[in-house]
Amino acid sequence: MIAALIGAIDETNAWIQKDPAAAVAELAPTTGIPAPILSIAIGRQSFGVKPLTDKVIADQQLIANTFFELGLVPKKIVVADAVLRAGL
Repeated sequence: MIAALIGAIDETNAWIQKDPAAAVAELAPTTGIPAPILSIAIGRQSFGVKPLTDKVIADQQLIANTFFELGLVPKKIVVADAVLRAGL
Protein backbone atom coordinates (compact mmCIF):
# COMPACT_ATOMS: atom_id res chain seq x y z
CA MET A 1 0.00 0.00 0.00
CA ILE A 2 2.78 2.44 0.88
CA ALA A 3 4.68 1.53 -2.28
CA ALA A 4 1.57 2.31 -4.36
CA LEU A 5 1.17 5.66 -2.62
CA ILE A 6 4.81 6.58 -3.17
CA GLY A 7 4.49 5.52 -6.81
CA ALA A 8 1.44 7.75 -7.29
CA ILE A 9 3.23 10.68 -5.65
CA ASP A 10 6.25 10.13 -7.92
CA GLU A 11 3.99 10.12 -11.00
CA THR A 12 2.31 13.33 -9.91
CA ASN A 13 5.66 14.97 -9.18
CA ALA A 14 6.98 14.01 -12.62
CA TRP A 15 3.86 15.49 -14.26
CA ILE A 16 4.16 18.75 -12.31
CA GLN A 17 7.85 19.10 -13.14
CA LYS A 18 7.25 18.31 -16.83
CA ASP A 19 4.30 20.70 -17.25
CA PRO A 20 3.92 23.11 -14.33
CA ALA A 21 1.50 25.31 -16.33
CA ALA A 22 -0.89 22.36 -16.74
CA ALA A 23 -0.59 21.61 -13.02
CA VAL A 24 -1.46 25.21 -12.19
CA ALA A 25 -4.42 25.16 -14.60
CA GLU A 26 -5.78 22.00 -12.98
CA LEU A 27 -5.03 22.81 -9.36
CA ALA A 28 -5.98 26.50 -9.14
CA PRO A 29 -9.75 25.99 -9.52
CA THR A 30 -9.88 23.01 -7.16
CA THR A 31 -7.73 24.60 -4.45
CA GLY A 32 -9.06 28.13 -4.74
CA ILE A 33 -5.50 29.45 -4.94
CA PRO A 34 -5.13 32.10 -7.66
CA ALA A 35 -3.11 30.77 -10.61
CA PRO A 36 -0.32 33.38 -10.38
CA ILE A 37 0.27 32.58 -6.71
CA LEU A 38 0.10 28.83 -7.29
CA SER A 39 2.56 29.15 -10.15
CA ILE A 40 5.07 30.86 -7.87
CA ALA A 41 4.52 28.24 -5.14
CA ILE A 42 5.02 25.34 -7.56
CA GLY A 43 8.17 27.00 -8.89
CA ARG A 44 9.59 27.18 -5.38
CA GLN A 45 8.52 23.71 -4.28
CA SER A 46 10.87 20.75 -4.18
CA PHE A 47 9.16 17.54 -5.11
CA GLY A 48 9.62 13.90 -4.33
CA VAL A 49 9.40 11.45 -1.50
CA LYS A 50 12.52 10.79 0.50
CA PRO A 51 13.19 8.77 3.64
CA LEU A 52 13.20 10.73 6.88
CA THR A 53 16.73 11.18 8.14
CA ASP A 54 17.72 11.08 11.80
CA LYS A 55 18.26 14.85 11.60
CA VAL A 56 14.74 15.47 10.30
CA ILE A 57 13.31 13.28 13.06
CA ALA A 58 15.38 15.12 15.69
CA ASP A 59 14.28 18.51 14.33
CA GLN A 60 10.64 17.39 14.42
CA GLN A 61 11.15 16.19 18.00
CA LEU A 62 12.35 19.66 19.00
CA ILE A 63 9.18 21.15 17.52
CA ALA A 64 7.01 18.56 19.28
CA ASN A 65 8.75 19.31 22.58
CA THR A 66 8.17 23.02 22.13
CA PHE A 67 4.48 22.47 21.35
CA PHE A 68 4.16 20.38 24.52
CA GLU A 69 5.96 22.98 26.65
CA LEU A 70 3.66 25.69 25.29
CA GLY A 71 0.60 23.59 26.09
CA LEU A 72 -0.37 23.24 22.42
CA VAL A 73 -0.44 19.44 22.68
CA PRO A 74 -1.71 17.66 25.81
CA LYS A 75 1.01 15.03 26.15
CA LYS A 76 4.60 14.47 25.08
CA ILE A 77 5.05 13.09 21.60
CA VAL A 78 7.89 10.78 20.60
CA VAL A 79 8.30 11.50 16.91
CA ALA A 80 10.45 8.43 16.27
CA ASP A 81 7.56 6.24 17.41
CA ALA A 82 5.46 7.56 14.53
CA VAL A 83 8.09 7.02 11.83
CA LEU A 84 7.71 3.99 9.60
CA ARG A 85 11.16 2.68 8.81
CA ALA A 86 11.84 1.04 5.46
CA GLY A 87 11.82 -2.72 5.67
CA LEU A 88 9.68 -2.87 8.79
